[in-house]
Amino acid sequence: MKIPKYVGAFKGKDFLNTQDFTQEKIKQILDAADDLKRKFRSREPTPYLPGRTLFMIFYNRSLRTRNSFEAGMYQLGGHAHFLSPQDLYTPTLPEDMVPYATESISDVARVLSRYGNAIAIRIYGDPAKWTIGRGHRVIEEFAKWGEIPVLNMEDDLYHPFQALADIQAARETEPKLQGKKFVVSYAYSGGLKPLAVPQSEVLITTQFGMDVVLAHPKGFELEDSAIKAAKDNAKRYGGSFEIVNDMKKAFEGADFVYPKAWSPKQFVPPHSKTVDKEGASAYQGKFKDWITTPELLDITNKAHYMHCGPADRGQEVTDEVLDKYERSLYFDEAENRLHVQKAVMAMFMP
Repeated sequence: MKIPKYVGAFKGKDFLNTQDFTQEKIKQILDAADDLKRKFRSREPTPYLPGRTLFMIFYNRSLRTRNSFEAGMYQLGGHAHFLSPQDLYTPTLPEDMVPYATESISDVARVLSRYGNAIAIRIYGDPAKWTIGRGHRVIEEFAKWGEIPVLNMEDDLYHPFQALADIQAARETEPKLQGKKFVVSYAYSGGLKPLAVPQSEVLITTQFGMDVVLAHPKGFELEDSAIKAAKDNAKRYGGSFEIVNDMKKAFEGADFVYPKAWSPKQFVPPHSKTVDKEGASAYQGKFKDWITTPELLDITNKAHYMHCGPADRGQEVTDEVLDKYERSLYFDEAENRLHVQKAVMAMFMP
């Protein structure tokens, strides 16, 4: 069996945020994902990680993430070991530690490093105490102490594998992304949701030189660090980035639309002293008209509809869009999670 050159290309590195890599390196990952996708569809075996073990720590439930990682690791010839929250102590940062309370992240990371070849973590929301940035800091702490690659399966700031799957789907439909109008828009949902997806979307799309419009009502601003990085990407890669507070205006002439719910950050720490879920829900309820409909898509440039899933039917988007809109990439994005994750594992884990 001939092993592709990309296997082991980024051996030993962590994958926490797409922004940690240049556009050139992201394209290398996507090219590998394209190769693995072609081989998957033709049923060509890809046992590039024989005997390797991936430890998956899920502090939050998942359909796409867990199953795509488990299937992907098996298809690469290795094993994905699932760890549920009850199998571990509560993740504690150094400032949380009190004598004999729990096991430190530094110890967990070093123990697992002796058993396998990578650690993948998903943590946001309640397990991260709804404190923006805390989940990401937990993953960074694992990366600090782990002697094997650490992979971010989504935290409260970033969802890098979703971003990879999305940009793969986008370039499959439009090979030249430079200059295409990509809209990342708020969409209504009743529940609290993290900033991870919209932040990763504005980062990956500006990194590919697209004309990116971020649309949201006032009060749904992203973190300043993500906005600054998106603006810097636009300057570096030749695209543009702007923020508007009108969903309809943003959709006009768009080539891609990505309407996705996230919660107003002023109701959670560190922007608030306490977590106010009722206050956030009430504020979100004022914007139920931020929903994707066929009529709204009619004012676009025959835009491709995108969403990370699961989409909240009847809140974020109508059933008609999800089930009948011909230019929807919803299920392509879901499939691509498998391929981009296999690419990262093959390139980072040998």
